[in-house]
Amino acid sequence: MNRWILLTAAGAAVLATAGCVDRTKQEQAKRTSDVVTDHVTRVTVQPARTESMTEELEITGDIVTGQDTVIGAKQPGKIVAVYVKEGDSVSAGSLIATLDTSQLMAQLRQAQAQVGQAQAGMSQALSALAQARRNASVGPTKTSSAVRSAEAQVRSAKAQLQKVLNGARPEERRQAEATLATAKSNLAMHEKELERIRVLVNEGALAGNRLDQQQNLVENARNQVENAEQVLSMMKTGAREEDISSAREAVKQAQEALQAAKSQKELDPMLQDQVRGAEASVQATRSQLDAARAQVSLVQQNIADMQIRAPFAGKIYGKPAQAGAMVGAGAQVARLIGGGGIYFNGQVPATVVDQIRPGMPVEVSIDGLPGKTYIGNVETISPLGENVGRLFLVRVQLGNAAGIKPGMFARGLVTLRTIQNATVVPVDAVVGRGSDKFVYYLDGDKAREAKVTTGLQKGIWVQVTGVPMGAQVVVDGQQALREGVKVKVETTKTAVEVTKERGS
Repeated sequence: MNRWILLTAAGAAVLATAGCVDRTKQEQAKRTSDVVTDHVTRVTVQPARTESMTEELEITGDIVTGQDTVIGAKQPGKIVAVYVKEGDSVSAGSLIATLDTSQLMAQLRQAQAQVGQAQAGMSQALSALAQARRNASVGPTKTSSAVRSAEAQVRSAKAQLQKVLNGARPEERRQAEATLATAKSNLAMHEKELERIRVLVNEGALAGNRLDQQQNLVENARNQVENAEQVLSMMKTGAREEDISSAREAVKQAQEALQAAKSQKELDPMLQDQVRGAEASVQATRSQLDAARAQVSLVQQNIADMQIRAPFAGKIYGKPAQAGAMVGAGAQVARLIGGGGIYFNGQVPATVVDQIRPGMPVEVSIDGLPGKTYIGNVETISPLGENVGRLFLVRVQLGNAAGIKPGMFARGLVTLRTIQNATVVPVDAVVGRGSDKFVYYLDGDKAREAKVTTGLQKGIWVQVTGVPMGAQVVVDGQQALREGVKVKVETTKTAVEVTKERGS
């Protein structure tokens, strides 16, 4: 009883010292007094509801372009002409500047001369290969024919030698004797006729020339007898030693010729080696020709590289290099900013970068273009974060980039996840007690305590699990509640109204 008196006195003292207070605090004090006196807690309730909840992340960054490049020289040299100035618009392939090519032209002429020499060497190598192939094709046939001819000559020489060694045959001797007898008989007949004609000439019966004619016939017949006698004599005495030596020498020469032909035949496989050697020579010469041609192409490419061209359409940013300047390979000649490929580069904390996926939609707003929003999609996510802040770069491709310029500051809104049919209650309905969280809801005229787990929050609403769907949750007066406490609904207000009252 004393406790109630003290509480009442305390409430009165507060009102007395506060002076003029706002109406809300007076009503709160009245409710507190009612609780003390009536043992019933007066509360304001709000139905729990279901809706889709989304988790969004705002990222900030800059507008950049994928077509921002430094146009440099591929080869070192002296600039002889510059064809653009700051602010000029150029198309893809437009000539920006040219470098001196006098030395390269001399190199080109030298390389072309080397190509000519290599081509001449190639022609010679091909001719040698063709000859080697002809030799390899015809040579074995010729050597085989030569061997056969030499073998025939050896056989002929041996037969002749054997003939000389054997001497005349009996048939040949009889034929020679018959020939001698015929020649003697013929001589005797012509001598007899000569005597008869001499008598007639002396008597004047025949002319003197007839005697001369007959005398010639006698001489011829006598010669035939002598020849026949010599032949028969040779057949009887046999071949002379010099004839045998000559025949044997002929056999020896024929055998040597045969050996030479066979030795030449043994060289036939070398003809294929010559073909392979000629083919290798052709290949080496072809390599030399290819190298010479490659050198020509290289020099020609170097000459082409002396013409510096725009890789894409855009505008020249800054002042280009001037004619007469010496530049090294890769040195800047001009900077080109393209109009295509506009991106939003935003920074994402390491705590949520794993929730970002390529293709996710991003709503982008630009400070320099108020009132406009642009829809893009995540294109890439940097695998390496910055050391300061542990932020990761996310590149967003903008579909419609009209009016956007590189360098503008922008903000992006990314929906990380969406939960369908989530049970949500006003944030003020959640009571914290230590590390636990609770929500009180009505069960008739009593309060029930539900331990909850909170999830996504959107404005004054928060996702909870553990509260029955559609339950009337206490949004005002819940701090004085415990499980089973009797309550009385003082009023039912929307969460917006309760929030506004608490913020006033």
